[in-house]
Amino acid sequence: MPTMHDAEDDWHAGGNDSQLSDGRTHWRREGPPEGVPIVLVHGATVPCWEFDAQVPALWHAGFQTLRFDLYGHGRSDRPTGAYTFERFTRQVIEVIEATDFPRPAILLGHSFGAALVAAVAAARADLASRLVLVAPMLDFSSTSRWTRVLRRPLIGECAMHLIAVPALVRRRRRRYAAIGQPHLTSRFIEQAAQAGYGRALLSMLRTGALGDQAACYSALRSVARDVLVITGDHDSIIPAEHVARLRALLPRHVHHSIAGDHSLPLTHPDAIARAIDDWYAA
Repeated sequence: MPTMHDAEDDWHAGGNDSQLSDGRTHWRREGPPEGVPIVLVHGATVPCWEFDAQVPALWHAGFQTLRFDLYGHGRSDRPTGAYTFERFTRQVIEVIEATDFPRPAILLGHSFGAALVAAVAAARADLASRLVLVAPMLDFSSTSRWTRVLRRPLIGECAMHLIAVPALVRRRRRRYAAIGQPHLTSRFIEQAAQAGYGRALLSMLRTGALGDQAACYSALRSVARDVLVITGDHDSIIPAEHVARLRALLPRHVHHSIAGDHSLPLTHPDAIARAIDDWYAA
């Protein structure tokens, strides 16, 4: 079975790019061609290499995967204009269509990505067979102590560059060290240093993309979709009360709790793959 380090060794040599309506998007289609299709959508700060451990675990369970970098992240473009929730939703839809990935597919979103796949499933019934929401974001802006400062013109730009991004790097350094993967720090620093990364995060905050996405989850009540919610029982990013509120918005669903923090695709890829496999087979 491929390992996380195999995936990492392949990273700089593989992948594809497609020109979408808002810019070039880097994507990877991996796993057995006959496998059950599953699309992986990453969170707000780390590109699709956050699934490097998750992808081999899903291959082993019989799934084929499509993952890609959201705009402003990884190898995808940093387009001009506002980084709205609608722009990212459009990107998810367009990359599935551009890659000719089998559809409908299971849509898995981690953190911010969970809100995106919920919105896609509600808007395009033909693309989503089921949904997996991993450590799903409900309203990050309401829990961040930087929201008010970063929303202020000029001050926000300075604060993002001089304070917020460096603080994010320090947090990632601590987290990656804590999970025994300190090598990921250099990869995160490489992304954070790229022009346009901080601008994208700042715009996401200011446009409300990282704000209250309750409507995305409640919209799932009107579509017939099986939903699996996977959460970490000591997630320091998504408060327990947000998980409870989010679950109350969803239609009937399965909830699976893992003894972990927010970075579950990195720390517990096998547990996530088993939970998905069991849920899919039920």
